[in-house]
Amino acid sequence: MKYINRKERLELIGFNDYKLMFVAIPVTAVFIPLLVFGISPLEDLYNFSLSFLISLIHVIVYWYAERWIVIYIRKRYNSLKDYKKRIIIQSVTVFFSTLVLCLIDETTELCFGGVPEVFEGSFFTMYMASLIITTIIICIYEGVYAFQLFKRSLIKNEELQRKNTQAQLESLKNQLNPHFLFNSLNTLISVIPENTKVAEKFAQNLSNIYRHILEIKDKELITLHEELAGIDAYQYLLSIRFGNHIQFEFKNLDQLDGKYIVPLSIQMVIENAIKHNVVSKARPLTISISLEDDIIKVCNNLQIKTTAVSSTGIGLENIEKRYQLLSNKVVKVEKTETIFCICLPILGIKEVK
Repeated sequence: MKYINRKERLELIGFNDYKLMFVAIPVTAVFIPLLVFGISPLEDLYNFSLSFLISLIHVIVYWYAERWIVIYIRKRYNSLKDYKKRIIIQSVTVFFSTLVLCLIDETTELCFGGVPEVFEGSFFTMYMASLIITTIIICIYEGVYAFQLFKRSLIKNEELQRKNTQAQLESLKNQLNPHFLFNSLNTLISVIPENTKVAEKFAQNLSNIYRHILEIKDKELITLHEELAGIDAYQYLLSIRFGNHIQFEFKNLDQLDGKYIVPLSIQMVIENAIKHNVVSKARPLTISISLEDDIIKVCNNLQIKTTAVSSTGIGLENIEKRYQLLSNKVVKVEKTETIFCICLPILGIKEVK
């Protein structure tokens, strides 16, 4: 297995355990003569001291052995969802590793053997004593590590909720700002005399957008099908507003089962494209949404506005940070002289951290 450096060791352990070892190892070694052999320092100081020294060596060897077991198992199973698997593997490994170490001690007369009669005992007794020691060691490390994971999870969830709230507010702000409302209402007013059915459909889709946001407001992930359903309503509003000046292309979107995405991510990318690019009869904007392997690619032809555009700049950054919180996958940007694409990773439930 690959060498684990000090920084990675501390991260896998969850805390700096050197102070703990400095205190816990001698304390554990003190209790072995008292509990295992019933030797009191008040009654037999010599044998107690001898037993303490042997026990100290014993505990140091066992502690470091179990410590490395903990580290290497956590390197592979280090998340909260791996908790049961990690506990089972550690328990089995500790059971057999303790047996091996005790057999070595017995062979070398270090497992409480080769000393005065007062220390003599059956192998089973010595093994159980050793197993108690290793179990205590594992419980200490696992207890601290579980607490650290729980604390990180709370912090991550709190930050994720903040980012989701920020995304919802950003989306609502983009839709509710005076310019958006002016254009939407102006479009609706102009359509009513000409075609009341289209006006009714426009108003219905505008309502659908807000209902969609309310439905997903508490979700960390939504299905790709849900996200595209929201895009369908948003697309209709844009098509009425811009007419043929904006075109949408959908590719390879027939297999959506089991595919999840960060809420409102596609919509925010589309909003970003409209905000920063010219949309006109002479220069129509084409937005394509395609499923390619494990990503959703949202692309538009690049025709940047020459006038300054007011923007908070948090749209793409917000999406990137939410993906970082949820998984190890990253949002990628692909850009040429004519095309700009945002690649949004597809997530499965099991891929979420």
